[in-house]
Amino acid sequence: MAKRTLVRRADNAARISYDDSTSELIFERYNTETAAWEESLKINLPAKRITTIADVDDDLKLNFGRTNKYALRYNSTNDTWVLSDEVNDVDVLEIGRNGVIRVIGNLNDDLELPFGADKDFTARYDATNDDFRIKDAVNNADLFRLKKNTVVGYTVPVAPQDCINQTGLAADSTGVKFTSVVRTKVDARYLKKIRLRASWDASHTDSTTEVRVVGTTTGTICSVSGNTGSNEEAEGTDFSDGELVYIEVAVTTASGTSGATTDLTYAVIEFVYEMV
Repeated sequence: MAKRTLVRRADNAARISYDDSTSELIFERYNTETAAWEESLKINLPAKRITTIADVDDDLKLNFGRTNKYALRYNSTNDTWVLSDEVNDVDVLEIGRNGVIRVIGNLNDDLELPFGADKDFTARYDATNDDFRIKDAVNNADLFRLKKNTVVGYTVPVAPQDCINQTGLAADSTGVKFTSVVRTKVDARYLKKIRLRASWDASHTDSTTEVRVVGTTTGTICSVSGNTGSNEEAEGTDFSDGELVYIEVAVTTASGTSGATTDLTYAVIEFVYEMV
């Protein structure tokens, strides 16, 4: 089965599962009336997205940690998730739905929970940086970080394959010289801005090249321009949910030399998300 139980409460009233097909951690509770498990919260690891599916109550409490000294529970009074030190019977961390994290007591590096099909991931507290991290245990690389009292943010880069080393684009006339065939759909939920980064060159110094991120609904979202450019960046906050975005290269000032060219070295689109 795609979904496997990682941690289960002793009375079988709640559990944390992992779905191999979607790479999601799923918090579930058992409904005795329907005799079925109900999903309450999902954490999508590749997308770094937290989704609340249904209302939960204080009955949802799970113990975990290397020595099983911590518990995770829902606090219906404050509408927050709380981590508690079960040995000393005190709450140590509170996480709100708006992404704000409040440290109440002391934590240490004992808080680490392995999960995944082959225990390839771990969730742990990093005492040095005072934050929580999802780690790729195989490659020993942190993938996702939750820092207290900050907005949870992440960036999703898209590097269209046809936007690498597009050379010999005519620069002796104006107009669009290249349009990427790669289209990326905008998921506007929690999307703060769209960032463009690009480098380009030119055979002659009197032409101007513009690299753009274009939306099928919005039009030009952001752009960088100049005779040449090295890792130039621009950001746009005007976009539409569900539209398709792509890279476009245009010459806005033509060179006076016949046969002049401009070359796109690379272009990358970055979707910058903030969970507020």
